Amino acid sequence: MSKSGFDIKATMREAQALVKAGKLAEAIASASRVIQRFPLHEEAHLLLAKIYFHLDQDENAIEHLQKAFSISHKTVIDSKAYYTILNRFVSRKSYALLEQASRWLVNLRPKDGIAWDYLSIACLEQQKYEDAHEAALRASKILPNNPHVLNNLACALTSLERCSESLEVLKRTVELAPEMATAYNNLGNAHRFLGNYEEAIESFSRAIQLAPEMAYLYNNLGLTYRSLDRCQSAIEVYHQALQIQPDLYQVYPNLIEAYRHGGQIQQAIDCSRSALQLTDQIPEIWAAYGDALRDGGYLDAAIEAYIQAVSFRKDDHSSFNRKVYTNILFCLNYHPDLSAEVIFNAYREFDQRFAVQLRDRWLPFDNEKVPGRRLRVGYVCQSFYNQVCKYFLIPLLEKHDRTQVEIFAYAQIPFEDEVTEHYKKIVDHWIPIRGMTDDQAVAQIRADKIDILIDVSGHTNSNRLMIFAQKPAPVSLHWLEYGYTTGLSAVDYFMTDSPSVTGDCDHLFSEKIWRLDGPAYVYRPDIRLAILNESPASQTGIVTFGSLSRTTRINHRVVRIWAAILDAMPNSRLVINSGDFKDPLVQEEMAGRFMRYGIERSRLDIGFSSPSWEVLKRIDIGLDCFPHNSGTTLLETLYMGIPFVTLQDRPPVGRIGSSVLMGMGRPEWIATSEEEYAQKAIILAHDIEGLVHMRKTMRQEMEASMLMNEDAFARSVEKAYRQMWQIYCEKGSA
Repeated sequence: MSKSGFDIKATMREAQALVKAGKLAEAIASASRVIQRFPLHEEAHLLLAKIYFHLDQDENAIEHLQKAFSISHKTVIDSKAYYTILNRFVSRKSYALLEQASRWLVNLRPKDGIAWDYLSIACLEQQKYEDAHEAALRASKILPNNPHVLNNLACALTSLERCSESLEVLKRTVELAPEMATAYNNLGNAHRFLGNYEEAIESFSRAIQLAPEMAYLYNNLGLTYRSLDRCQSAIEVYHQALQIQPDLYQVYPNLIEAYRHGGQIQQAIDCSRSALQLTDQIPEIWAAYGDALRDGGYLDAAIEAYIQAVSFRKDDHSSFNRKVYTNILFCLNYHPDLSAEVIFNAYREFDQRFAVQLRDRWLPFDNEKVPGRRLRVGYVCQSFYNQVCKYFLIPLLEKHDRTQVEIFAYAQIPFEDEVTEHYKKIVDHWIPIRGMTDDQAVAQIRADKIDILIDVSGHTNSNRLMIFAQKPAPVSLHWLEYGYTTGLSAVDYFMTDSPSVTGDCDHLFSEKIWRLDGPAYVYRPDIRLAILNESPASQTGIVTFGSLSRTTRINHRVVRIWAAILDAMPNSRLVINSGDFKDPLVQEEMAGRFMRYGIERSRLDIGFSSPSWEVLKRIDIGLDCFPHNSGTTLLETLYMGIPFVTLQDRPPVGRIGSSVLMGMGRPEWIATSEEEYAQKAIILAHDIEGLVHMRKTMRQEMEASMLMNEDAFARSVEKAYRQMWQIYCEKGSA
């Protein structure tokens, strides 16, 4: 009994009994009577917090919870009482409220490791990864042997792309808690991000053994299979995830991607549409839908889907928005009806949205400004493995004069193979950066005192352009892959040749144009399967035109001209062959475009087979695409003794064919209009003897050309690097 005859204990028992009976309003009244007389009664405030939480009155719940914490006079707080409230926030996914409550709690009790852990969870779920890491680190210092705390610390590190550090934390976590499925899941994620795919599969499989009911584990395993290009295995485990949890919508973008990379383009499109019927509020599904439409050749629809994807996140600086915007740029590059000026404006917008903000990180350089000294040259590339870049990059790296340049390879590779091992042998320094954040990679490049830094990837997937946006080296440039401007005002030069970018096109690039003395690249083919054969036309009397290009290049303009060529040459056929045409539905859709111009289906050989050399044996004349020309396949075509016709269009992607033919010394196959393009193809088709002769002699002609003069190309590139460096030494900037 307390003052004024008020019995606190009896009133509290009454309030608790009313809670058990479900009479919450009466319980609130009873507990409130206690507080009216005794405002510092901790138990009453805790009870009111619980009641208000059940009534979804979260603000009131937090208010009473915090009052209870503040007035507690106990040496050891009743942790169960207030952790229960925080757990309910977790179960209800009320992460903003969880952050509010836990942040207040750690300010009151900074040595409470569990409170810091709750704060890390709240920040993780809201993608506030820096805050999550700070909170988890504080928790781990207080509770160094708590596996749940360590697990959350590892999650934060992985989210910050500090995967090597995350891996070490997780190894300790699974030692402490070998039956903890979430720890094995996070271990798998860290291994996957670092490219340790077999270890990732082992970790995810262990997690599934421990918790087969957790659908997201199957999703993460599928992502690993996809990284290994085991698309069918990925599709199977994604479906397992959806069987367990049909509303796990995050699986759909991954399933769409697996269908797409597995060559099932129409299935990917259909899956996207089904997913969007379930929910149209997930940006990743819209982005995956855009990818599928793009690979199907539906560029306008793809751009619309990408715009939907970026509309959800107001933060234009987000990495997701940046990646989607890169895909928009990709589609614009291939668009048949847009001007070069319109497309370039989109690149400038990319710079303003995502790169210019990093200018405050530009720092002075202490590289020694001696024009003639040996240069430290760095190549940032994601293609240091068995990928088409090897035909151009390996001969340059091998032929570099090591008395003039010291080579650093900054490798952003998804995995290593035998070609990777060769790259490691032909460079002076091998630095993997896949596990580094942009800031860490910039710090590494600066520590290496790189003089000239080359971006080889452009706006391809998994590029590291934001490294270049921080200007980590005195001179920077883009070369080789992707083929167009980076759009970044931070990059100094675009290294190319005169046929690719004529003198009237410099305004279409953010970089200064640097034209090499000869071609923009040198080509070293894989000759193991490139066995020459007789011209098919000489055997059958039927001229076979062909292209080994992707769907995005074969637009309505290309189809119209190709159909006109076939119509003018009744005794001819057309081969279209690339990985985009694995899907029979995509094959028939493309055939339908030609059939609308009156071309019989029997004259069209559309599909996919590998290697490319075997396909080229069936072709007499190559047909280049426009306004975005083909790439490596043009060089392969010439190497097999096959002429090709190209249309000079938008620089530089519409002049790849012109660059190749000028390097070969065959400008007569370059057209400047669609009509001239068709005429040149038809003229070649009427000269069967000429086709037979070229089949036998063109390889030797190509080998003698500048396209395959590796030493000359390496000297041309080194001369460019030296002159760029001299400009920097004299002016302090490009």
